[in-house]
Amino acid sequence: MAKAEEAELSITIKVLGEGRIAFDIDTTIPLPVEVLVGVSLKDQAPDDVFVGYSEKYRIEKSQSSFVLDTRLAKDPLPDGEYEAEVTFYPRWGAKNGNPDAKAVPELRAKEDISLSGTGIDRESAEKKNELQRWVMLNLEMNMRWDRGTFEEKLGKAVKGPSTMSHLHDAYYFPDPDVTLLVNRLKNEMTVWRLGNVTE
Repeated sequence: MAKAEEAELSITIKVLGEGRIAFDIDTTIPLPVEVLVGVSLKDQAPDDVFVGYSEKYRIEKSQSSFVLDTRLAKDPLPDGEYEAEVTFYPRWGAKNGNPDAKAVPELRAKEDISLSGTGIDRESAEKKNELQRWVMLNLEMNMRWDRGTFEEKLGKAVKGPSTMSHLHDAYYFPDPDVTLLVNRLKNEMTVWRLGNVTE
């Protein structure tokens, strides 16, 4: 068995289409271990809202395969250039009963890939993420409601009924994919929700 500090991790990637990516993993880490398998949009700045998707995968053989289905991501991934990556973090990846793996340093294997076919471009996805972040950082319950002010920041809203109460309207903003539920009587935004919802 190789010394822990000499353990290696490598990958070969094949894009299968429809958001599915096959990872062939080859490692000399003492097994079994868990790794993080994922993809992330290339050239993201540290303060950007993260665009990507990952899952934990248990490796039991030195050569193994895993298919990552990015369609399971919370939001569809935009078309573009990505880094496909497998990372071993010994702090949580070395399972109980496997002390040899705990001595292995953090290992990372990555490969550049292109993803397409989602119909979503990078610019639109990043704009949506930035607007959602603005909502999360700036909107509070029972804020004064001024449709013009909110549309100036979040884009045009679509007004619809709310099932919260007969006093409420739902204003859906497609750009950030956020709904503001507004109390007409008080002229206040009662609460905001992700997605196009009625309550």
